[in-house]
Amino acid sequence: MAQAPRKIVHLDADAFFASVEQVLEPSLRGKPIAVGGAERGIVCSASYEARRLGVRTPMPTAAARRICPGLIMVPGRHGVYSEFSHRMFEIIHDFTPEVERCSIDEGYFELSGRREPIEELTGAIRDRIRKTLQLPVSFGMGSNKLVTQIASKMYKPESFHLVPPGSEAMFLYPLSNRWLPGVGEKTGKALDALGLHNVFHILQAPLSLLERAVGSYARELRQYAAGVDERPVVSIAEDPKSYGQQKTFLEELENRGEVELRLKRMLDELMAKIRADGKYVRTLTVRVRYPGMEEAQGSQSLCEPSCVATDFYPLLKELLTRIWRKPLPLRMAGVKLSQVYRASSVALHLPLFSGRPDGGEARIRLARAVDQLHRTLGQGAIGPARDILHEEKSEKEPPPHLFFEE
Repeated sequence: MAQAPRKIVHLDADAFFASVEQVLEPSLRGKPIAVGGAERGIVCSASYEARRLGVRTPMPTAAARRICPGLIMVPGRHGVYSEFSHRMFEIIHDFTPEVERCSIDEGYFELSGRREPIEELTGAIRDRIRKTLQLPVSFGMGSNKLVTQIASKMYKPESFHLVPPGSEAMFLYPLSNRWLPGVGEKTGKALDALGLHNVFHILQAPLSLLERAVGSYARELRQYAAGVDERPVVSIAEDPKSYGQQKTFLEELENRGEVELRLKRMLDELMAKIRADGKYVRTLTVRVRYPGMEEAQGSQSLCEPSCVATDFYPLLKELLTRIWRKPLPLRMAGVKLSQVYRASSVALHLPLFSGRPDGGEARIRLARAVDQLHRTLGQGAIGPARDILHEEKSEKEPPPHLFFEE
């Protein structure tokens, strides 16, 4: 029985640094902007409005200003870009664990384990990124890394292109040799000198001729020219340094009790994951976002590590009061748990859990018993009394994002 084609997607954010700046400062939208040195240095990223006027990366800033006198230069904020990147890939992780990050704004992910059509799943991811982060992104979809990367880059910005299984070679056939892996400007010129300008020339050339340009890489290059690429999506799972969850609300929330309730639910879910991983945590961070992307956050630590959510409830209430200072509703709220300890080290160094009559062991056993009930009977089998007392509203918001910060 023939194996089903893989479902691979390549994500490439469009003019990432410049796009983030336009999200954070709406007055820059639709204008030619570039991220880089104002007078000296180079252009690190240029908006598509600037690119249409000839601005490119890594063009010297002085040259970019000559080409585009109205260019708005913005200094880079790499910490902010990293945060946007992290949140973008968090969204992808909601759909699949098979994610390979290639750079801050680019990566592959595999959806082969999902039954839904690849366009449907990728469309849902694109819509979530657009709704949550307001970022323009391009997607290439297909059966391997090679064609998906090319498909995402050929039709930018905001491309959404599928290379159907079986059409890989036809898709590549007319393209320049520079599109193939391992063919840079120097190798491209060597191929050009032999008359191998396009992918179809490489596919039809004798191996001996191809070897004159690329040596032992000739066979592999010809495979790529035929649209064959068996490289896997390599997802690296590391021991998490923190656990977090956040939720962007469809409708802004101004009721403090409602926000606190939702944050407690996030804590409950995270603690179940922490217990399953055999970990304890000590520090809680609460983060909120107002309309317009402005954020505030605060952190506080327990005296001793814990794996029970109720230990963090008092800190959560205090932190929310401390950081939610502005008389504005919230667009997003989230929690992060850091200072992660292995359960074995906590038992070794903090055996008595000072200040707790039973060392906290009874509450931990209870929490683990609830975890087991959820696994065997489902999440609705048992829950905190607050959820019974609270009048449930219909869930209109997107599901929360579970992430592991590296």
